[in-house]
Amino acid sequence: MKKALVSILLISASVCSISAQSHISTQAHQEAVSAIATVSDSAGLEKSYFSAGKDGFLVKWTDDNQGEHYQISDLEIKLAAVAPGGDEIAVYETDGGLVNRISVWNWNTLSRKFARRFSDSITSLSYSEKGTYLIVGTATVDGAVFIRAANGTVVNKLSDNTGIVSMIQTSATEKTAVMYSPAGNLSYYNLLTGKTKQRFSVEQGLEQPVMFSNSLFLAGVRDNIIYIIHALTGKTIATVKCENPVLLNEKNPQNLHYLSNDGKGTYVLNMIENVNNNSVSTPKILKTLKGPRGNAAIVCGTKNGAEIMLGSKSGALFKTTAFAETEAVALSAITENTYDKILDMAPVGEDFYFLTRNAVFKSSYDTGMVDRKGDNPGQTQLITYGNKLILWSKGTREPVQLFDYSVPETTTLFTPKSTLQSVRLFGNTIIEMESNSVVHRFDMDTRQLEEVYTGAGLQDAVIGGDGKLYVAKSYATNPRSSLLCVDITTRETVPMNLGGNVAFALNVYENNIYGVSVQADEDAKSTIVFKYNPVTKMKSTILRLRDEDPEAFTYLHFPILYTNIGKDNVRSCNLAQNKNFMFKRSASIPVKVCQNANRVVILNKDGSISWYNTDLSQVLADWYLTRDGQWFEF
Repeated sequence: MKKALVSILLISASVCSISAQSHISTQAHQEAVSAIATVSDSAGLEKSYFSAGKDGFLVKWTDDNQGEHYQISDLEIKLAAVAPGGDEIAVYETDGGLVNRISVWNWNTLSRKFARRFSDSITSLSYSEKGTYLIVGTATVDGAVFIRAANGTVVNKLSDNTGIVSMIQTSATEKTAVMYSPAGNLSYYNLLTGKTKQRFSVEQGLEQPVMFSNSLFLAGVRDNIIYIIHALTGKTIATVKCENPVLLNEKNPQNLHYLSNDGKGTYVLNMIENVNNNSVSTPKILKTLKGPRGNAAIVCGTKNGAEIMLGSKSGALFKTTAFAETEAVALSAITENTYDKILDMAPVGEDFYFLTRNAVFKSSYDTGMVDRKGDNPGQTQLITYGNKLILWSKGTREPVQLFDYSVPETTTLFTPKSTLQSVRLFGNTIIEMESNSVVHRFDMDTRQLEEVYTGAGLQDAVIGGDGKLYVAKSYATNPRSSLLCVDITTRETVPMNLGGNVAFALNVYENNIYGVSVQADEDAKSTIVFKYNPVTKMKSTILRLRDEDPEAFTYLHFPILYTNIGKDNVRSCNLAQNKNFMFKRSASIPVKVCQNANRVVILNKDGSISWYNTDLSQVLADWYLTRDGQWFEF
């Protein structure tokens, strides 16, 4: 018996080597802006900023209000800090729970320099004055962590634990540092000895902590009150009541600038000045701004000279100045929302269907024509069924519908009893999974729905070449296996010897099952793209990632298996020739791939699509669908 050779590609999670491109436009963030940071310019000629969003995008904005967009993460970015010089930027990525990661990016090459995982949430992020260290505040008793910016190694700079800190700033010489703790401490450290120099008891629980007037004063917010603390005595020297204050970040600010917001779209720009180094002035109103409110309210901002950049909950950015004005000024966004996000896609002949929030379109790279087939009643996923479409919505109890846009005619196939997890089509049979616990079979000819398997921890289900049902699941649930074979007729269930903690993203060709499995234990984590033959019980590893990727997908257009294992790029694996290559990615992270005879199309997380030849890595074009139903090409 001749043993088949399988090429194994090892992917390291500690190094992010990306061939990618950014997009320059005035497009807003798709979710809230979480941070804005000023880019230092030694010549002082150009004012530029980085904005970071909950959508995982970084955008570099220049004087002409054009933004260079690039999505660095599929997670929310909560904090950002620009290194002195402006070529590198550090960000805090998090899922709000277990994943807390600091990554440093070279913006000139769009490549990740290094990344570090933390077990707890991050409370502050800043560079030392000369850029020698990246300083990370953590929600632990250890507090501040110093990372050498050149290579990402942790440096033991402090012998005393700082506790939880939410603001860290070094002196110009980097010999000392001052830190604010929400526990109510303002502490000074000698970075040469690692010892505490001085510690003051100050106001507790201050948010948005910033220092101004050559670090003589500390300002922070609690319960709609701004507290001003003298940093050399620890005494609170002033309190200012205001509505929804947003303190503006600034490099070495002399005065404190902040916005107040009445919640009805009226913002007031205020300034507090230093008075004889011992006290501060009452707030001086510089101007009144009319701007967004409610879910679009301003949430963060920075000041660079006289220029002010503001970010909102809706993802829009605004620009104004610190110059005083006597009359109210309308706050106009420098960003736009011109694109209609593509939610899903599917191949049909030489074309592809594309689903947006309101409509279904048919198009192709070679024609560029946009044929609007009909309305979308609010569904999020689609499947091609001959000349018809099956539409459904993941994570809902909305009915699964059949659309014939040539008539037009809409038919409800069935309504799920619990949350829809997946809908897969195999010939005239739909395999549907609900709530990680039940699998149904729906016959398109008889229109009958029947339950074929129930269990716990279910992830995916497919019909194999032998007509049997293969269910991917968690190993931890009974029966103890990550892959099951179920005889649909007799309901006999046989565990497969696949291994791994959990399996998902299944595909089938003839007698082979393809998919993804994750093995995660205390010592090591790995994600594997596998091939499994239920007859021979042989398992082959196609790709291996030295990390955990529970959201990896696969797409099979035999002999090509596509996967986004590692999240940043789509990889093409020729199963017949044992050849692998990686598609160069667009400005946004890939979330799905489809192929017809001539083209590969990748759906990106921002709702754009990227076109490729089947055998070449470079992007042919990036397309965005505009709100008026036209393609916009990069």
